[in-house]
Parts: sequence; structure tokens; C-alpha cells
Amino acid sequence: MTHRTMKYRSAAMLAVFGTTTMLSIAGCDDDVPPADATESTSTGAETDDGVEPAFFTPAERDTILTWLGPLPATPPPDPSNAYADDPSAAALGQALFYDTRVSANGSVSCATCHDSASGYSDNRSNTSEGMGVTHRSSISILNGAYGAAGEEAQIWQFWDGRLDSQWAQALRPVEDSLEMGGSRSSVALLLFDQYREPYEAVFGLMPTLRANDGTPLVPAGVMPGDGVWETLPQSDQDAVNEVFVRFGKVIEAYERQLVSRNSRFDQMWQELADGAADSDALTDLEKEGLRVFIDQGRCLGCHSGPNFTDGQFHNIAVAQVGDNIPQSDLGRASGLQSLLVDEFNCAGPWSDHPNKAECAVSRLADAEGEIGAFKTPSLRSVNLTPPYMHTGQFDTLDQVIAHYDLGGGPPGSFDGVRDELMRPLGLDLPQRTALVAFLATLEGEPLDPALNSAP
Repeated sequence: MTHRTMKYRSAAMLAVFGTTTMLSIAGCDDDVPPADATESTSTGAETDDGVEPAFFTPAERDTILTWLGPLPATPPPDPSNAYADDPSAAALGQALFYDTRVSANGSVSCATCHDSASGYSDNRSNTSEGMGVTHRSSISILNGAYGAAGEEAQIWQFWDGRLDSQWAQALRPVEDSLEMGGSRSSVALLLFDQYREPYEAVFGLMPTLRANDGTPLVPAGVMPGDGVWETLPQSDQDAVNEVFVRFGKVIEAYERQLVSRNSRFDQMWQELADGAADSDALTDLEKEGLRVFIDQGRCLGCHSGPNFTDGQFHNIAVAQVGDNIPQSDLGRASGLQSLLVDEFNCAGPWSDHPNKAECAVSRLADAEGEIGAFKTPSLRSVNLTPPYMHTGQFDTLDQVIAHYDLGGGPPGSFDGVRDELMRPLGLDLPQRTALVAFLATLEGEPLDPALNSAP
């Protein structure tokens, strides 16, 4: 295994870290110290020639270079979207991302709850606000195209993974009464009336959605479950769905360009990978925070890889408390059931995947999602995206770290069973301070300003 061909499997981690260290990272045995634990508490080490001082020990350096690192130049492909990397599709998607006309009242766009000034998340309250107030916080879409950054890793969407592509994720808020309160027929008519030329430049001829006199063939405001949709001819349903799905696919093409990369951590990583003994890209306080991150903080158990996430679901014992938060939230358990029956999943009729049997959802028919488990978000530019957790109950990273330091919320305050990773950490104040400082070094360079607003 090389530093540039990272693998994220427990067996491989055992080979790199050794059994003792792996148990510490996974929180399986707090009484067993990680390998070289006594050495890792020193303020410096020496390079192999014994001359130039280094901050990290050889074991720490190897951990950093192997299990963290810069993002690949491009996101993994999305076989379910044939237009995911089409520049013309991305340009159209950007226009639609900022268009408030997709909502029922003409005031809510995708950008309302994914604000570029807030790291493409929503910091107006603990949960997101559209047509109404939702029951979860808005997860940032920065680096949403990367997931765990592996070629074969499935990239789940939403906190509960109830969809399996960015294009399908873009469709659901449209018809959610608390988010946009709109409908697929209204979106299809919007594209027919206002975006027909750029649409046809990407997809070819658009289905006819109006009669010669301008009368819509399918009324605006119609969607499945309203009693009207079910009475429409199948050809009309298919025409609307075709345009609606392509609305989602161009938005994915745009969102794939929203990437947080080249952080100060990445600069340090590259210098170490190139053979430098140390780096000035991070301060000693920030490097000490990285040391906590890979050792006593046990953060690598979920936040590893180039995107600082395993892309999986964990019950981290977040209490169901706060404004607009329901008493119970089953997380992945309910999300998986929604995914399996969703018409827009990877194995469904609107996916472009050439072999739908290869879609991850095709292998989940008998699976059961973990109750109270939620998706591990990326930590890249995490300092820009408060509030934190699916409940949005933490306003600062200090509060997040305090949550982990305690081993999560009290029994009975959350659904399901606390993940075995969630054990008290015993961090002192200097360690917590250093960890917060390190997390800020994951802020990427600014995006091209042209991406941050309507074209």
C-alpha cells in the first residue's frame, strides 16, 4: 500500500497500525495504548539522519500520510448520471440552483439552505428553513461528489442516506412541503418555458409540455400522491419525469464543482510526502491537534481518507433535543427503507447506470439500517459549516469535541444503540484546544467566485 493508493478496510488498517493501535482508533479497548504512544507525546522527533528536527514521530508521520491526504483531482464517476461532468449541464444546473421559481411561493431555491457564504450549508437556525422549518440541519454539499473518495465507494445522500446520488437528492426538496413545496410538473414547465434552449443543448429535443395555444399538457402543481397525477396518461407522466430528472442531473453536474481542496493541511501533507522532515504550513498548536486527531481523539475511526469521512453511518449518541427536533429519529433505519422503494435510486428506471445490478442499492434488499445512525460528514472546511450534527444543536467545534469527549449524550436521549467508538476520550483542555485549531486547517482555498452565485 502506498500513500497515494489509500484503502479503507479494517484488515488493511490492522496491517498498517497493528492490532493494538486499531483497537484504540475504533474505541474497542480504552485500556490498551496505541503503538508508540509514549513516543507520540514528545514535542518532536528526528529524521532518519538524526539532524533535522521533526514534529511528528515516524509512526505518526506514516499514519498521516497513509490514512489522510489531498483529494483526487476529480470526483469518482457517477454512472447513474451520464451528464455529471458535462460543462453545459453544470452551467444550466448552476442557474437552476439559484432559481427561486422552483418553489411554490417563488422565494426558496437550493441556495436558500445551501448558502455559499456558509460553506453551502444553512446557519440561520439549528434546522433548515424553506417553506417551513425542517426537522434536521442542512448538511453541507461541499465535496458531496467525493464521499469517501474511493472509486467503488457508494456516496449516500442526506443524513440518513435515503438517496444514492446527488441528482436524486436534488429532486426531493422540490416536492417536500417544508422545503420548496413545489412539484415536478411545475419544475418541468419552468424548464420548458425558461430554459428550453440550454436544456436542448445538453439533452436534445425536450418533450412537448404545452399545446399550440400555450395550455400546459400537464397542469402545474401536480405530483405523485395528489390524486391528479395518477389520472394522467403514462406518456404525460413520463414526459414530466424525464424533464424533472434532468433538472436533478444538471444540478449534480454543478454541485460536483463545489470542492474544498488545497487546505493548509494539504500543503503540510504534500511537504511531508515529498520528504520534508517538517512543515511550516501548520503551527505547532495545529500539529498537536493533528496528533490528537490520529491518536487519543480516535477521530480516524470515522474521519479518514482524503475527504475525512468513511462515508458510512454511525450512532454517535446525539440527543434528540432542540427547536424543531422530533423526540425520535431513526436515521439510517428509516433512510434505507426509503431508498429501497425510491423511483429515483440508482437501480431505478431513471438512472443511466449501464448495469443496474452493480448499484449498491441492488444489494441491500435484505439489509437493515442501524437505528439512530447518521452519515459521517466530511470535515473539509468544517469550520465554515455550523451548526453541527443532524440536530444542529452545537454552534461551535468546541461543543462538538466536548460531545465526543463525554462519549456522547446520556442514555435514553437518542434512538438505538451507541456506537462502540463512542467512549469517553479523557482529553484535557490543551488537547481540545489544539484539536479545534487543527480542524480549522482543513478549510480549503476559496472557490472560483463565479460558482458562488447565479450565472
